[in-house]
Amino acid sequence: MQLYRFSPIKTKEQLLEAIFHVHATSVRLFTMITGETAPITSLTIFAHYPAEFEILKKIQAEMGTQVGDVLGPRVVLHEPIVVEGGAITHLRIRQPDPYHGQVGSNDYDIADYATFKEKFLAAKPNNLRLLVRPDYELIEFWDPDFDVTGYVLSDPARSKR
Repeated sequence: MQLYRFSPIKTKEQLLEAIFHVHATSVRLFTMITGETAPITSLTIFAHYPAEFEILKKIQAEMGTQVGDVLGPRVVLHEPIVVEGGAITHLRIRQPDPYHGQVGSNDYDIADYATFKEKFLAAKPNNLRLLVRPDYELIEFWDPDFDVTGYVLSDPARSKR
């Protein structure tokens, strides 16, 4: 029985299919919750098995140059992945985590975090959750009918490292 959509991913083609799925589904999630749209340039694919994580890291290394490693390596892509409404420039492969069964996540590019937080956080308590970290905070997007999560970061530069 396959528990995770797309997993285990074993090829670049399968990875790209998952990337397009996460992007398109994340756009729908954002619009459903806010009634608006937001660009996405940084995306994460969740590995669900240790062997899959190792394969994905090798594929990812061929696609870009590593710029960070928080719960998995993030690369800036040599060639951005063109998606509807823009391009993915940064890709992270997240290490397996039993609490993240989704296909992946993304960071929404929001210019004014404070205004976004004030407008939507209290108004959408069933779909938005504030996560506070020592040096920044983020708003998590979630819905049980979606196999992705999304984030708006108080420090947008964090999605590029």
